[in-house]
Amino acid sequence: MTKQVTGLLLFFFNCTFNYGQKWIKTTGPCNDDLLKNVSGEWIHWGDPSYAKLSKQQEQEVRNRVATIHQFVVNLTPTLSGIDAAWGIHSADYDFAQQARIEHLTDGQSRTNYYNGIPLVQYTYSVGFYEYSCGRYGDPDFMRKGYPREDGASLSVSVNTLNKFLRRDYGGTEGMQIDGRNIKMMPPETGKWKGYAMYDTEAGDFSILLHRDGILPYIPVTRKQYLELTISYFNKFYDNMLAEWDKSSKLAADIGIKRDPADKEKWEKQKIGVLKYYQDELVTTTKAGLLDSPAIIPVTLAYPDVNIPIFTTSEAGGYMLVTENPSYFRKDLPKYVPQLFILSIDRMNWWFTPKIDPIKIMEEKFPIEKLQAMIDK
Repeated sequence: MTKQVTGLLLFFFNCTFNYGQKWIKTTGPCNDDLLKNVSGEWIHWGDPSYAKLSKQQEQEVRNRVATIHQFVVNLTPTLSGIDAAWGIHSADYDFAQQARIEHLTDGQSRTNYYNGIPLVQYTYSVGFYEYSCGRYGDPDFMRKGYPREDGASLSVSVNTLNKFLRRDYGGTEGMQIDGRNIKMMPPETGKWKGYAMYDTEAGDFSILLHRDGILPYIPVTRKQYLELTISYFNKFYDNMLAEWDKSSKLAADIGIKRDPADKEKWEKQKIGVLKYYQDELVTTTKAGLLDSPAIIPVTLAYPDVNIPIFTTSEAGGYMLVTENPSYFRKDLPKYVPQLFILSIDRMNWWFTPKIDPIKIMEEKFPIEKLQAMIDK
């Protein structure tokens, strides 16, 4: 998957400062050779923080981010034809929250969250932006790399899986384990420096770093998934049939008769879908796979009895998980890094840079030093 920018954060700041594009007069026509030899800059765009931290705690966060930033600067201390813009963002965050669905009188519902583990999440982001030529057709101008909307980037998120796990699964109809919403693991796409690479929305690939011996997520078993899905579809079709009865009564009150064949169609579909999942529960039980991870090929909202319920990660399936409430140590301050998500977003450069920072990051980023920062 090719993405132009890693995360809403970088996009927001680029758009905000787009009006401040800087054009530089050149002594002759601008071209790629000229751009390749322009000295780029390291630019600190800011550190917005919404976390409730004391000054000392905030400094602790900044110290850790400064260490990560130095990893990057050490690899590309000089830039040619590219500006690097970096900053951090922090916020309070509750991990492994439980959720309770409240059904309101107007037919709407809302989710109330409780029992989360209070943490501070923060993200270090750096974007790399190439210089370019031309200003309204004038060949004797070059545009500075930053600010602009397109670029390559690297980000490191701390103490959160929000940019790693995909959306909650199952909507508001109780697809939960111990009150925690089910989420979707991103597909694994290969290996990088011995670590699994994942296809996430944060970049072309992401790496999950966690404490040895324990995962920050818990796989949902096939047994759990099948039992929850059978319950989900029972409610789903019962609600649809109840709505059909309600709308038919309203129609009858004004002299309109609805075709009962429509209701029969939904009743027949309910029987077929539930049998499909119940048969799979029997098959899974006989095969001794009840405790195997549930890896699925499709989303729950579109039941299709012609598609296998389970698949594999190699085939592009999504493993279902919940956040693990036992992962985060409560004896550590809430800002101490206990997991990292490293994401890299590549760029099809306008011209081939003399120094390609993203290529250098992919080849030489000291992932082992980042891993060593966990719990410190």
